[in-house]
Amino acid sequence: MSFEKALAQMKAQNARKPKPPPPPQPAESREATVEAYRQFMHVFSQAVYGAAVGDPKGYAAFLEAEPARGDLGRAVHEALAASRFITPDHPEWDAIMRMPTEDEIRAQEDDLKRRAGIKTRKALYNGAGLVSVTLRDGAIELRPLRHLGRGAWEGIRGHEPVRLPEFVSDTELGEAVAAAIKISRTS
Repeated sequence: MSFEKALAQMKAQNARKPKPPPPPQPAESREATVEAYRQFMHVFSQAVYGAAVGDPKGYAAFLEAEPARGDLGRAVHEALAASRFITPDHPEWDAIMRMPTEDEIRAQEDDLKRRAGIKTRKALYNGAGLVSVTLRDGAIELRPLRHLGRGAWEGIRGHEPVRLPEFVSDTELGEAVAAAIKISRTS
């Protein structure tokens, strides 16, 4: 049997099989990210559907390296408010819910290096910290991540996420984010 005939036979068999039901929609949430570099902090909103990606139409703020806790908390609250839950039927789904290309990542890092006044990726990520912020079911969850190298991050064993009520004050949220940044930088 030729490859073409075998392929046609497999397609015909699969066409006769009942289609499985689509998976359930993930729970709606809002997400933001706080990147802390030695020279500044970058707070931005995410587009979310199961996974989260930076939202090109979302919120972004650049704060000083050690901002006032109220300013940091306010920026995180604003980023969460600007976060969007994007479903597959949203008209911008294909443009937003995708992994960035190498060129896009390089352009983002070049912008961050320019803002920091440095020339290398190594210098940018030296001493950097990152906190993932999720708002779901009336609670804010802060998860510090550890830098792996080359702009990659991973969870930290032994550190449970910090949970706060949704309407926590800006200062309390800023304090909690600053503490999570410290964990991220020292892990």
